[in-house]
Amino acid sequence: MGAKFKLKNKIILLLITAVFFIIGCASKGVKTVKYENGLTSILINDKNSLAASVVVFVRAGSVDEKPSQAGLSHFVEHLMFKGSKNYPGDLMSRNVENMGGYINAMTSKEFTQYYISIQQDGVEESVKMLADAVCNPLFPQNEIDMERKVIIEEIQRCLDTPISVLWEKFYKTLYTESALKNNVIGSAQVIANISRDEIYGYYKTHYIPAKMIVVVSGNFDELKIKKLLNETFGKFAKQSAPMEPMLTEKTHKGEDTVEYGKVEVGHMLTGFLGPDVNVDDIYVADLAASILGCGKSSRLYKALYDNKHLVYSIGSSYSAEKGAGVIYISSIFDPKNLGVIKGEIKKQIEDIINNGISEEELSRAKLAIKTYWTFSHETPYDIAEINGFWQLMGNSKFINEYISKMEKMTIEDVINFFKRYYSSATVSNVALLPKK
Repeated sequence: MGAKFKLKNKIILLLITAVFFIIGCASKGVKTVKYENGLTSILINDKNSLAASVVVFVRAGSVDEKPSQAGLSHFVEHLMFKGSKNYPGDLMSRNVENMGGYINAMTSKEFTQYYISIQQDGVEESVKMLADAVCNPLFPQNEIDMERKVIIEEIQRCLDTPISVLWEKFYKTLYTESALKNNVIGSAQVIANISRDEIYGYYKTHYIPAKMIVVVSGNFDELKIKKLLNETFGKFAKQSAPMEPMLTEKTHKGEDTVEYGKVEVGHMLTGFLGPDVNVDDIYVADLAASILGCGKSSRLYKALYDNKHLVYSIGSSYSAEKGAGVIYISSIFDPKNLGVIKGEIKKQIEDIINNGISEEELSRAKLAIKTYWTFSHETPYDIAEINGFWQLMGNSKFINEYISKMEKMTIEDVINFFKRYYSSATVSNVALLPKK
């Protein structure tokens, strides 16, 4: 999701003292560059903007962790802004604050992200700071010991938050073989006992140029940023990448699970495996999920909320993942309606398969998707995140093709999608009800 672009022929370019290759050149100022050390950078220049964002993606997340490393990607993320070679202590955070910017990070199943959003005069310093953070972290022992406590508290809060537990149970039901079943926040036991050497070893293995993407989006001097990227990230030593995690998930029987917790009403996640992020079915997956349960005009909302008053809210979405994505439905309801809701969801999907959808439903869903697409490009950070994500997923062409392919989808495409991926036997329902 981001600025459209068309791939052009590869061009070898000499910049300063390093040789790197332009592998993609986009319309609307988007340029993708591959460096000799394996690093990828994306420059998205917008002279009409007054701000900019620098975003670093590292292809290291919970899918890369062994059981003895559960939560280590998240731990490293917490430590990355706790001091580096040229910015000791909290100097980096104070610099960003003094420039009126915003600095933050997040960890997911497949990557970790670091970013600074800043006014345009602070872009070059932001590149320097993020480069030093990810290339020269210090991992001070006192910070490690303090962050242990912070993360263990976070883990406990997640365990005490029923909805977080529900989502983790849902993923473990869908993914039985794939590393996507790994919990991002990790294990309190691992975090409490892991040593600095083990933390640093994990960092050295995964924080390498071949697993990094740097995106600069907004208003900046392109020549200066290219030069600066070359002098910072471009100097990071080349290193062999570790073995890729196993993300393939075979179709398997679904599960029906009911948990009890500190909730006032019923919550349920219903879902089944969808397409891999790198196949063309991802386009119709978004459309199918939108028709099924996105907004008040969707099938599920009208049937279960408007007509039968079985739910307080309901919606569906497609989550794009390598190996196998997920079509999921989230519902909130009176616990007495649980069984009927499961039957109604099944009925609505099978009605699409057997009887199709109307042209009006198809058009409305396409318009909703195009509107969301437009809103997802509002800030330099939004644009950077979308471009970086799809580059990291190995499917950068998605950005250029998304709307045009969506426009071509037909009623038959939606029906065939559900026929291909849906089976009542493979659907999982994970419900959370109030304690009896």
